[in-house]
Amino acid sequence: MVPRESGIGCPAEAALRSGAKKAPGRNEMPDRVRVAMIGAGSMANAVHYPSLASFSDVEISAICDLDEERLNTTADKYGVKDRYYGPGFNGYQKMLAVVKPDAVYAIGQPNIMYPIWKQCLESGFNLYIEKPMGITLHQARALAYLAEKHCCITQVSFQRRSCPMVVQLYDECIRRGPINHAVCEFYKCNPEPYLDARDHITDDGVHAIDTLRWICGGEVTDIKAIARNIGTPDLNFFAVLLSFDTGATGVLLNSWTSGRRIFRVQIHGQGICAEAEHEGKGLLYADGDTKGVCYDTKEAAGGDALWQYGGFRNKNREFIDCVKAGSFPSSCFADAVKTMEVADRILALNLLNL
Repeated sequence: MVPRESGIGCPAEAALRSGAKKAPGRNEMPDRVRVAMIGAGSMANAVHYPSLASFSDVEISAICDLDEERLNTTADKYGVKDRYYGPGFNGYQKMLAVVKPDAVYAIGQPNIMYPIWKQCLESGFNLYIEKPMGITLHQARALAYLAEKHCCITQVSFQRRSCPMVVQLYDECIRRGPINHAVCEFYKCNPEPYLDARDHITDDGVHAIDTLRWICGGEVTDIKAIARNIGTPDLNFFAVLLSFDTGATGVLLNSWTSGRRIFRVQIHGQGICAEAEHEGKGLLYADGDTKGVCYDTKEAAGGDALWQYGGFRNKNREFIDCVKAGSFPSSCFADAVKTMEVADRILALNLLNL
């Protein structure tokens, strides 16, 4: 039986743990990666299309969408001739059969996209998706299993790992030695009941969980969590303490009842620490200094667009490079399923207390 904490017991998981660079069954791809896009919605247009269009070694070969006007607007903007309109065999299935791309981007809500993701993997296509990795842990584990079974290179868009400014601050801290503890706060002003197919911690909270997993490193060994429902029938406040086998401690604070949207981190190392808002400023302190060195997220990224400074460009670049090399991205499904497992464990500790 696969140990519960291991995510999935597969060669990809074993390869990740051993530091292997190559995905089993994958050879290196041609220098130019042909991508097919399923979805031309607001998120895809805001961050994924511009990221891919900025790469000289990527060709957006075809686009499919259920909205014909949206499809044509996006295809016109990026000069894509091959357009597929409609669901199923009239749309994405025909596109994949005709185009036979090197990789597929399927960007959309998980309750809608899961059957599409599943079919892409069963057909052996390398796949990039947005978070969350399904609306249940069962779906996440199923996707990780299929990715391994069909030797697919995959990526979940946990882009806060790759925000250029925060990566710089993390690198400065880790130079001193291991990270001792980290804090990730994610607040929003959404006090109304959340009635979508997934819950708050699975939908948005996984970003904060994954960010702490990246900063602290290693595997989560223990979870202590307090969750509350404030003025709603659903859980909308979480305070969580995560212990890692690296010796680091992660503190997670998520609330959807706050006064504004905030995503910020603290990183604490050996005589050094950093504080940062991914979409704003960061400060690095060392050896008792109280003034700090200021970092600007747009300056660090060399651009003032969200797809540049938010980490999306770097996350897309990592996936394309891995497709070309036949290797694993940092947020491949075998790793991303662990973030979903932590979210599920937090819920399991609290759901019966509602």
